[in-house]
Amino acid sequence: MKLALLCAEDFSLSVACLSAFLKKNGHEVKVIFDPKQFGKAYANNKYLSELFSRRGLILSRLKEFSPDIIGFSVFTSNYQWALGMAGEIKRNMDVPVIFGGIHATLVPEVVIKESAVDMVCVGEGEGPLLELLRGLKDKNRNYTIRNIWFKESGRVIRNEIRLLTQDLDALPFPDRWSLYAQLPRSYSKYPIMLTSYGCPYRCAYCANNAISQVYKDKGSYLRRRSPHSVIAELKEIKSRYAPKYILFMDDLFTFNKDWLADFALSYARDIHLPYSCLTHTRFLDKETCSLLKLSYCNLVLLGLQSGCERIRREILDRPESNEEYRKAVGFLKESKLKFSLDNILNIPFDTPDTIKESFSFYNELRPNMIHSFNLAYFPNTKIIEHGIRAGALREDSRDLINRGLAANYINIQLDSRGDYRRYALLFTILPILPQRFAAKIIEDNIFRRMLLGLPSAVILLVKFILNIRAGTGFVFFTVIHNELFYLKTLLAGKIRAKIYKSEVLYP
Repeated sequence: MKLALLCAEDFSLSVACLSAFLKKNGHEVKVIFDPKQFGKAYANNKYLSELFSRRGLILSRLKEFSPDIIGFSVFTSNYQWALGMAGEIKRNMDVPVIFGGIHATLVPEVVIKESAVDMVCVGEGEGPLLELLRGLKDKNRNYTIRNIWFKESGRVIRNEIRLLTQDLDALPFPDRWSLYAQLPRSYSKYPIMLTSYGCPYRCAYCANNAISQVYKDKGSYLRRRSPHSVIAELKEIKSRYAPKYILFMDDLFTFNKDWLADFALSYARDIHLPYSCLTHTRFLDKETCSLLKLSYCNLVLLGLQSGCERIRREILDRPESNEEYRKAVGFLKESKLKFSLDNILNIPFDTPDTIKESFSFYNELRPNMIHSFNLAYFPNTKIIEHGIRAGALREDSRDLINRGLAANYINIQLDSRGDYRRYALLFTILPILPQRFAAKIIEDNIFRRMLLGLPSAVILLVKFILNIRAGTGFVFFTVIHNELFYLKTLLAGKIRAKIYKSEVLYP
């Protein structure tokens, strides 16, 4: 059977994994990527996004492929894009459409109501899609496939969710080439990797909080591939794509020290490329930091989110203390590991005093970078209730969030409002300020007002400098290169389409 998988804006490991699994089981899969130029959170312009829209080209590719079914992998941030594209498909093709991904998993009851959506996949999609394709091939309309919701004769069939896949080593390596072939070189030069699924924590603002409830009593939510499997995939990536830097995207990379010890030795011997990873203060000690250093770790990302213990504990459901962060950062510095902090602004019940407290604590820790994000509200997360109580959200805000119409997070947001607009530059610039001068800014309103008065675009310049210093300067160069690449391929695609149309009309 023929399946088309659509994704947008960024490389999708979930789509690459689905493609590899279904191809291994004998199905033909075409992955189609839409960069959503000028429709991203950091570059959003309605007129330009329409001008540079790829809908026509995508429709042409779909018609040429003639799939038996079309699937969309959707996040909250690209849900509206997916609905628009699915609507266009339905107006031009007679083919069933299925939505899956994080957003569809969190609010399937909302997604299934859309006229352009025939089915919704809740949770992991490999097994359910394989069953669905087999049923289509045998012309057997099976409406009992677990994880999939169907529409039938005006009613919705909601099937229960199956057990989580526990043996991740049994899954094939992601089909990266299906996406890399449509993307600029930077994506294969700096590939993203996952060694685990899930997270041991349930932070109030994180989608893991809600997804773990979907899978309650369905097996261990936190699962991991063996070091052997991870190294084998990295060897394949290294041989085929010659990467320069690895981006590990696990929610918590260091949660198993024995695993890390095995991984570190193999990585240092066989891969020996710089990499970054995300971790948590409670999984950082002297031995862990030594293993990270041994295995060429270049940057450790810590999701602190607020320097105020009360805000972390009462609003974000993060119980760790500032003292724990002091100790963890001490281990990082002792091992000469660079580290960054994530900081969320516009948190419910955050005040100028608690933000000042965060600034003061970050100045004490002295990270190499601070990434400030606007708080994003994801469906069914606990932070929504705090937002309503604080007056940051209305009672009807849940509907906007569920339909992907609320503001998205981004750490280079030049047109944002509220605390992000007031304080993001202050946090971003802190690592390049002398510690004493930064402390003076905290206490001196004149200095603080001077900095707050600078244009938000200064954030870009500061981030560029800090990334260069941290050895991740490629981040900025790739953004510019990627946008130019997408413009070039769009123009080439439209020229080819015109030539093809002319050949059909005037053979």
